[in-house]
Amino acid sequence: MQSKADLHFHTWHSVDSFTSPKSAVHAAIKKGIKVLAITDHDSIDGAISAKKYAEENKLPVEIIIGDEIICNGGHIVALFLKEKVPSFMSLEETLTALKKQDALVIIPHMLFEEDVLGEYAYRYRVSYFDLVRHPEYLEMIDGVEIQNYSLIEPDFTKKANFINEEFTKKARISSSDAHVLMNFGYSYTLFEGETAEDLRKAIKSRTTIPVVTKPSSLLNQVANWGPFVKFPIHLSVKFLYRTGMSIFSTAKEMLVKLFN
Repeated sequence: MQSKADLHFHTWHSVDSFTSPKSAVHAAIKKGIKVLAITDHDSIDGAISAKKYAEENKLPVEIIIGDEIICNGGHIVALFLKEKVPSFMSLEETLTALKKQDALVIIPHMLFEEDVLGEYAYRYRVSYFDLVRHPEYLEMIDGVEIQNYSLIEPDFTKKANFINEEFTKKARISSSDAHVLMNFGYSYTLFEGETAEDLRKAIKSRTTIPVVTKPSSLLNQVANWGPFVKFPIHLSVKFLYRTGMSIFSTAKEMLVKLFN
């Protein structure tokens, strides 16, 4: 039998979400999601909390400990974590640290164009061009988000499918990247089996199937990313610290390469 999984979801342990871990668990059950990865920004606390709640109450959903990690090369979605991986490392250092604990690595919302200054200073998408220049990184990647429900880019799926078919050749993943519950449950990944371990095997064997059941409307995207949800929180000290650290780490890495 096939089951549904969402491998990219944010709780209020992310700086840009108001959803509690408990609410995430019940939303997954309501939407028929059998495996849910909580992937908060630079935190595994929400995932641990959700997993504990689901297991203690014997609820019919399995929670994966995940993290959307900020590294100098972009954001990395890590699954099946045993411990937190530090943020603001290089892409290579991040991938290496994840593989040491046998985590799965998913590339979310990939960048298909050359970097602009803002994208490079605070990069939120891993660049396709980095993978072209460093194929050794590609060996440490397990899946690529072919569909991302909350991404405002109409032709993203077409580009992602083309790149994956022609170059990356990894498991195809469809995720909600939901920061609010109204965007949850419409985009998911089908896999053979029912458990998180079945999902791991499906990703490794590249048999996952990306599914979107409803187009992401402008209203949904605004609710997920717009000023009503994000802007007040993005003014927080925590967000400013993360942004500043990302820019500082990237600049430091560039200077080291320049003078070595």
